[in-house]
Amino acid sequence: MQANRQKIGIFIIVIALIIIILILYFVFSKKNSNLGVETPVTPGTSGQLSETMTAGTTTPSDAPRNYQQYDITNEPTHKVNANDLGKISMSFAERFGSFSNQSNYGNFVDLKILMTDSMKTWADKYVDNLKAQVVNNTAYYGVTTKALTYEVKKFDDSAGQAEILITTQRRESDKTINGGDPYIQKLSLSLVKVSGEWLFDKAYWENK
Repeated sequence: MQANRQKIGIFIIVIALIIIILILYFVFSKKNSNLGVETPVTPGTSGQLSETMTAGTTTPSDAPRNYQQYDITNEPTHKVNANDLGKISMSFAERFGSFSNQSNYGNFVDLKILMTDSMKTWADKYVDNLKAQVVNNTAYYGVTTKALTYEVKKFDDSAGQAEILITTQRRESDKTINGGDPYIQKLSLSLVKVSGEWLFDKAYWENK
């Protein structure tokens, strides 16, 4: 009887050991399977990267634009000052002092939009005099002018009067373009305000 009990006890112990071994086997085999296989990380599958990639659903070009109404009339009107007239006068002087018979003195025509009516009349006569001075119209004759500096001699906004002195470098050519020697010459410009707009009223070249 006692021998049977011993056999049963041994049998139970063996069964328990087998069960423990099987449990340990499955536990360790599962851990090894998780450690042995690397799961590739792709954008949008885990962690912060996924949140970053999926935060927006449209490209920048597809995103709705926030159009805002802009009324340019709300901008303060720029009041022309003495320096503004000085810079404008430099551009005017370069165009005014650069001409040729081959271009039919077209620079004066282009500048008429910036002239008063009296200066437009004067410019027409001035061009006639320039044409008369060229004896041979088939030969090239021209003058190029580059504005160097400006000096504001007078600026009275309330009275609408201004005088600007422009120092220029000029080159007179009677055969080829830029063929003559450069020289310094000053141009005195008078401006008046007509209907709120500054216009050139007079122009005088000083002696070379």
